[in-house]
Amino acid sequence: MDENTTPKMIEGGQGNTVAPIPQPTPTKSWVQFDDESAKNKDSPAVISTESVQVNLERSLSKPNDNSNNIAVLDPKPLRNVELPIATVEPIRQGFSNGDIIVTLLPVNTRFPWITPAKFRPELVPEELMAQGLTLTVEEYVQAMELLVNDVRFSLYNVCYKRVLVVWITLAFFILLGLLFSGLTGLVLFGLGIGWLVLNAGAIFLSMFLKFKLQRNLERCLANVNKQLLRHKIVLALDDRGKISCHKVNLCFLYMDSAPCIAHLQTSIEQQERDPASGWEQRMDITSHDIVIQGSRTTRLSRKQERATLLYLRYISRWGRDRLRGHLVSPPAAGGRHCSSLTCPCQYIEEHLHCKPSGKLTLRSFFSIPDQPNKS
Repeated sequence: MDENTTPKMIEGGQGNTVAPIPQPTPTKSWVQFDDESAKNKDSPAVISTESVQVNLERSLSKPNDNSNNIAVLDPKPLRNVELPIATVEPIRQGFSNGDIIVTLLPVNTRFPWITPAKFRPELVPEELMAQGLTLTVEEYVQAMELLVNDVRFSLYNVCYKRVLVVWITLAFFILLGLLFSGLTGLVLFGLGIGWLVLNAGAIFLSMFLKFKLQRNLERCLANVNKQLLRHKIVLALDDRGKISCHKVNLCFLYMDSAPCIAHLQTSIEQQERDPASGWEQRMDITSHDIVIQGSRTTRLSRKQERATLLYLRYISRWGRDRLRGHLVSPPAAGGRHCSSLTCPCQYIEEHLHCKPSGKLTLRSFFSIPDQPNKS
């Protein structure tokens, strides 16, 4: 037998016996969980991680390819940057004289070609709250309510574009009635002549009513611009419709009135030295003295206010021509108080020099200049 397989003989005191191969005694062990078994291991478990650093240039540092996968930081020096606080950017920070701030469109959309334009004073455009403007929400609502609730604005909004159209339509139906009435001879001829005379008179009357509506609207806007004067804002109305009144737009412009009013005051004082010029009658403003009645009557002169009243009287007309592009650019030297537009004081002076003095006549209504005296 092989030595490895034969049992060894052990000599003893009692004789030769074969000693069995000693078996290892089983050791008692408890039930172990995964966490405890992991702790009994000789080498601790290492979880390979990958560190990432985000810098301002949004670049990620690449991990090193070593065996222990330890990330190496970017050698660039780190720096602390304070992020700006998130704020709402202003729409606009600076305005020049003559700039258009915002244009308001009518809010009604149902039957726009029939119903007049409507504006809601409680809807405040955010452009008027931009930096550089001092207008508050309460003052805007007050000015718009003053405009919307004025009868002159309502009459202009409803009747200005419809007076002439309504009469032309009515005159056309009258003519058709005469033609199909069955009349002949001199009777039909006489009625035709009468229709022509009536139609011509009605057209002139419609144009005169439109002129009155436009003039009353300018006086209405003067009251509104008086509220906006200290905020350097001008409200102008631009009617861009042909037949409908729905294209009435309200435009807010930026204009500093102080230089213009000062220049107009100087011009008024110069014109007063020549009483024959009739410049005072052309201004179309009421600046009567204030009389305080009592035991002693006191009069307060309003001559210092005439320049302001004159400015307010024609500033809406200047704004309308500004919106329509009728104001020609001044020479290369620039305007008096506007860089690329005719200044309001220049506009008012040119208008007053060309305006005939006295009451409204057919000659002044059609803007026919007086013939110069050849002698």
